[in-house]
Amino acid sequence: MRADRPSSTAALIAAATVFLARDRRLADVVPPGAAEICARCLQVVWPVRLAAVRALSRPRWRWLAHCAERSTIPGLVLHFALRKRWIEEAVRRSLEQGCRQVVVIGAGYDTLALRLAPRFPDVRFIEIDHPATQRAKRLAAGATLVRFIGADLARTALQVALSSSDYDANEPSLFVIEGLLMYLTPAEVDRLFAALGELQRAGGGVIFSLMEPAPDGRLSFHNATVLVNRLLALWREPFKSALSRAELAAYLARFGLALEEFAGADELRERYLAPPREKLALARGELTVFAQRR
Repeated sequence: MRADRPSSTAALIAAATVFLARDRRLADVVPPGAAEICARCLQVVWPVRLAAVRALSRPRWRWLAHCAERSTIPGLVLHFALRKRWIEEAVRRSLEQGCRQVVVIGAGYDTLALRLAPRFPDVRFIEIDHPATQRAKRLAAGATLVRFIGADLARTALQVALSSSDYDANEPSLFVIEGLLMYLTPAEVDRLFAALGELQRAGGGVIFSLMEPAPDGRLSFHNATVLVNRLLALWREPFKSALSRAELAAYLARFGLALEEFAGADELRERYLAPPREKLALARGELTVFAQRR
């Protein structure tokens, strides 16, 4: 992303959340309050885009949005929602087991911390994101228990960014890194996981998503069309790294983490899309992972 403007990907996911919440067939997969927060973020940064999403979500125009999705990545909007649902369930399990710090890296306009913080007032919720993207989030959030840290992690070490907050490395913590690692180089991903090891001296877990290489080696959703690559080039947010599920356990072990669970399209479908929705399209090629500090 450009240093002077919010992330286009963050806006896309926020728009997808608003759109899905207005679909009577699938609105139940969007957590209560999530669409409203996303709409406020879009209103701050791109009000025209919010108006367009609301227009396209009307029954008479919804087919246009579905055509656009089929021409890029079929099932992407639903994938975003199910990925977030899977992550939230993993976060809640960690909180039930005693975790009292949750750090969301590259939060974008995700609503997880904003929604959970009032329900878990004894937990520290911290969001770290690029200042250009986080600016709109702060305005949309208003008064909140979430701690915001604006930092460009390409230039500022994670440890340095967190030093400005009340994060305590001597307490168990959970880090959430959703929709970010694919935009980092393999070396940058390695440095990030090494930093987590320094920051989780008391143990904890990591939830993250990453791309799996396509069968032909492409770094893309496996059912993406040619148009997607052109859009990513236009947005200047191309994918830079990927890891296969077969490599996950060994990779995580390098950084003192044990693989607990992961979900791709098939696992998300089995868990969340009961009949008659089991045949709906889902984007393929991204894994969502939960690992525990050993």
